[in-house]
Amino acid sequence: MASLFSIGLSLDSGKDEPLSTQMQAYCGRSLQFASIRFSPHETSAPATHKDTRRWLVTVQKEGEAHVSQGGRSARVRPGDMVLIDLASPFHIETGHMVTHSTYVDSELLRRVVPDAHLRTARRIETAGGPGAIFRAMNDEMFGMASDLDENTAARIAQALPYTLAVALSLCDKEMTALPSKLHVFHLERIRAFVRDNLHDSSLDAEMISQAVNLSTRHIYQLFTAEQTSLMKWVWSERLERCREDLVSRQLSNRPIGEVAYGWGFSDVAHFSRAFKEKFDMTPREYRKVHG
Repeated sequence: MASLFSIGLSLDSGKDEPLSTQMQAYCGRSLQFASIRFSPHETSAPATHKDTRRWLVTVQKEGEAHVSQGGRSARVRPGDMVLIDLASPFHIETGHMVTHSTYVDSELLRRVVPDAHLRTARRIETAGGPGAIFRAMNDEMFGMASDLDENTAARIAQALPYTLAVALSLCDKEMTALPSKLHVFHLERIRAFVRDNLHDSSLDAEMISQAVNLSTRHIYQLFTAEQTSLMKWVWSERLERCREDLVSRQLSNRPIGEVAYGWGFSDVAHFSRAFKEKFDMTPREYRKVHG
């Protein structure tokens, strides 16, 4: 495997039995794939393993494997497929198994599936639907391995990312339920700016938009999946800061109106109503009970 595919992986069969493998492989200039039978083992790639330009997609034929990468994990059973980025750390733990492993050029795949890194270590069924399209091509490719010529292999290599993209579309529903890293990053930038400027009564979506260099529409969209809208969250943060000041011993003599103005409220009566709605007490009652 090392001589054919040049992948520096760590394989550990444990103490019970030595590692045993049987492999039939096709290794051309642009296309490489292999049918591999493994005894129980663990496979991992180091965090510094950045030199490979290929992704690995496996179709499980026999046995089970547990695949982890990018904070995700999947239990892969016969008939399932899974994508792995060979340039990033991953871990595979298996029992006795047979797998069809195909290597896909990373540049070609990213052109077709730019967010492929978010789709690794996700179990994809191939019994029917989009996954079956890739499995059918994969099975036919393995069946004709002994007759492949370089021209045909090159065309298959070019087509692989497109059929793989069809199968990976099954991840879309699962991914939409989870915020992307970029989504989380933008939310944290917005929240950090808001918290640093809660004292400014002119703080609004336009001001936030200019500070974080995102459109106001995009900012509102980022908050659609949150428990509260953007400006309701801003109000909630301000009320929380006011609550903290009202019970502070150091600020016990500060007038309630001054506390409100200090955290961006411009109308004390409006502040008092909002405070009571949130904490079930007026600011004065809250200070008396908890101060």
